[in-house]
Amino acid sequence: MSGLWGAFLELFQVGLFWLTQFYGGHVASAIVSLSLLVRLMLLPVTVRLSLRARAHGRAVRALRPELDRVRERWADTPERMAAETMAVYQRAGVSPVDVGVLRSSLLQTPIFIGLYHAVRGALTPGVGRRSFLWVADIARPDVGVAVLASLAAGISAWVGANENQPAWTLALPTVLTGAMALAISAGFGLYLLASGLVGTLQGLLVMRIEGRDGHA
Repeated sequence: MSGLWGAFLELFQVGLFWLTQFYGGHVASAIVSLSLLVRLMLLPVTVRLSLRARAHGRAVRALRPELDRVRERWADTPERMAAETMAVYQRAGVSPVDVGVLRSSLLQTPIFIGLYHAVRGALTPGVGRRSFLWVADIARPDVGVAVLASLAAGISAWVGANENQPAWTLALPTVLTGAMALAISAGFGLYLLASGLVGTLQGLLVMRIEGRDGHA
């Protein structure tokens, strides 16, 4: 298994290496291009998952009044409340948690790990030119890149937000993205920036599809 995992990670490293050569040794351009390419390739899957998750959220919200009545009626008997709650979900044909979305999302995790591994390897000393616009060395953190990545993550979260989603869940990706970019490197920030841009595109596509199907 370790050999297969190593070969999987090497695919991303080789891809980033060839892109770096294509850009004349410019690592930053290679990082952005590979990040965009991988995220765009996953877009059909992530759009479908987002649509499914939003549909599940609407179904659960439709059950909220009945679920609230169950909680009020059986507040003193937790076992009965749990049983009645599951009965509400079963009658509606809705699962409390969309396991399919969780499972599919977990399947994407190795891809993002592979991207991170490749980006980290590309930022070792002596690997290509590591400047990017105003950034002298993308192996070091940069406030400007962190701000751009944070803004992209925030816009992506806002565009892809579900109805009545708490404000703190929209702010969290913005803060975490900026913090990670500042803590790791500008090169990793570029990966986060590219991811946020594709995430925004995904949210716009989901909005368009739901608007076409009458779910807006």
